[in-house]
Amino acid sequence: MIFKEDLRKRRALTDRIALGFNPVLSVRDAVRFGTKAESLGYESIWFHESLYQRDVFTYLSSVLLSTTRIRVGSGVINTFTRHPLTAAATFASLSEVSGGRAIMGLGLGSFPTIPNIGFKIFPVSETHPLRRIREYVAISRSFWAGERLDYRGEFYTAEKMQSDIKLAHRVPIYIASLSGLTQRYAGSEADGAILSPSIATTETTATMVGHVRTGEDRARRKVDKASYLLTSVDEDGARARDAVRNFYFFLYQLGEVIRPEALEPYGVTLAQVEKFRAAWKRGDAEAPGLVPDAAIDALSVAGTPREARSKIQGYRSAGVDLPILMPIGNVNYAIEKLAPG
Repeated sequence: MIFKEDLRKRRALTDRIALGFNPVLSVRDAVRFGTKAESLGYESIWFHESLYQRDVFTYLSSVLLSTTRIRVGSGVINTFTRHPLTAAATFASLSEVSGGRAIMGLGLGSFPTIPNIGFKIFPVSETHPLRRIREYVAISRSFWAGERLDYRGEFYTAEKMQSDIKLAHRVPIYIASLSGLTQRYAGSEADGAILSPSIATTETTATMVGHVRTGEDRARRKVDKASYLLTSVDEDGARARDAVRNFYFFLYQLGEVIRPEALEPYGVTLAQVEKFRAAWKRGDAEAPGLVPDAAIDALSVAGTPREARSKIQGYRSAGVDLPILMPIGNVNYAIEKLAPG
């Protein structure tokens, strides 16, 4: 009997899996996916923030109030548009109403959109993104602890204020960043690290995990290592890959962000990437058709259910504790087929 209980616990740890969504869902659909995820055994569900689409806190509160067990996280809120006191008070309220199931996912902010509302992100030697995140975390945690705030930082000030909210549960903070420096900070100070916005090879993921582990080793602690994974699953593997091939965010990442040399170990040649990028920059309708299957396989979880489970295991082997699946295409099929257990 003890053996069976230990085995059950080990399976629960290795089967940890979550869902993540962009803010394009209706709030009703977000609630529907949240309740479905809970019924299927997903451990958490995460929602991206947008400056001009649906509000992330409406997602979080609606799903938390419609469920009883699943954890719900922001994936992530930015450090520009809300003062940390405001965000901390919101998460304290969400924690209170949900019995401690709310997670603060925190990041610098969206590179394409934050500058469009007047905030400068680059060069980081001038904008000090890690310092901004450090101040955000410090103020939030002081607020949750009920401490009298007397904080004056480079970016935020919080003086002569003290919360009267008595939190029964600790609000975990997960830090999202592609910076090795910030990933090391997450390993040393946060409760978790979010490694990828959804598109990364297992090799790149392992490198990011290494940064987090460096921070863990310095602080002699362990944190949860989560990573978004763009996911498309269908009984027809080719149809699943085509959903990725025609997904704008994937095309943008391959066309402008992903380093071509990062794909060479996966059988994608520089010539293939350059041919696609030339068509992408011209705006050719044929550009998606130039994306090789090998690039899709290297950067996403796409294929049949069996192929997808194997790819998820590859990310686990790279050091990911919590895969956060971002389903596109045949969404309900993917959620059902990749559910834990």
